[in-house]
Amino acid sequence: MNHYPHHIGDFNSATRHLTFVERALYRELLDLYYDTERPLLADATKLARRVLAHTDEQREALQAVLQEFFVQEDDGWHNARCDREIAAYRERIEQQSRAGRASAEKRAQRMPGDGDGVGTVGAGARKAPNKQATDVARPFNDRSTNQNQNQNQLIPPNPPAGGADAVDAAPGRAGGRVGQAGQGAGIEAAGIASRLCAFFPDQRRTRLPEVAQLIASLEADGTVKAEQLLQAAAQQADRLGMEGGKACPSVLRWLREQRWMDVAADAGQAGSVPDNWRETRSGIEAMGVRLGLGPWDQDKDKLLASYERRVVEAYEASLGLGVPA
Repeated sequence: MNHYPHHIGDFNSATRHLTFVERALYRELLDLYYDTERPLLADATKLARRVLAHTDEQREALQAVLQEFFVQEDDGWHNARCDREIAAYRERIEQQSRAGRASAEKRAQRMPGDGDGVGTVGAGARKAPNKQATDVARPFNDRSTNQNQNQNQLIPPNPPAGGADAVDAAPGRAGGRVGQAGQGAGIEAAGIASRLCAFFPDQRRTRLPEVAQLIASLEADGTVKAEQLLQAAAQQADRLGMEGGKACPSVLRWLREQRWMDVAADAGQAGSVPDNWRETRSGIEAMGVRLGLGPWDQDKDKLLASYERRVVEAYEASLGLGVPA
């Protein structure tokens, strides 16, 4: 995609709380996303170079924008709105391509053939080529004179809020795929997926078909029951929605990393720290509370990674004092 309209009002309302540098970087990321038609690079160093983030301040701002408007998946940083618009753009291109091929085949079928059939048509056969030429010429003439109009019809709008409304289309996609499978368990999993997403911020409700499939798989092998997932998400809802969900994982990642096993926030206050505390955000915060650092506060540590470093340093420094792991 080499062009997309920029809706100034929508962009301003969604980014008014950002700094000047963060707003500029967000535009750079959107341009890069649409230009490559693929998720942003997961490699922080390479991505920073692509968007000209050279200073420490700019790289820190880049991470803040990624955490707020994008979701990190296995293949890079996703923006649900961008993914949807790019898919719609490609579908329009494919539809036009199919229509063009069908039109060409239809014209070829109408062309006069060889042999006695041409001779028996007489004058009508001589007129047919002229009509065909006229039919062929008209689309090219139209395309030439209305090129800008046609181009604008193919260009999707700019996502105003970084894909925050991704869930609007996702349930339909999930439902369609499960319906085609024709399996009651799959349909039930799609319903559970939709209910589970209600506990997550809008921009984290991505890839619902895969979420539904993973829920069905987890239930089938006895790893966890759907009701347990819903109960765990309900208990973590406040934490998942903190700061607009900036540090919240996507629903799919939450399932893959078995985040339903995270300790609740009050467990950290009570002093309970899991053995694998470094593997989850709640575990890191529980250890931070144990060490007297308190839970993650974005005013003190803009990024969760900065808070985690402080907790690890405090933990390593306290090993000689008998603080439990």
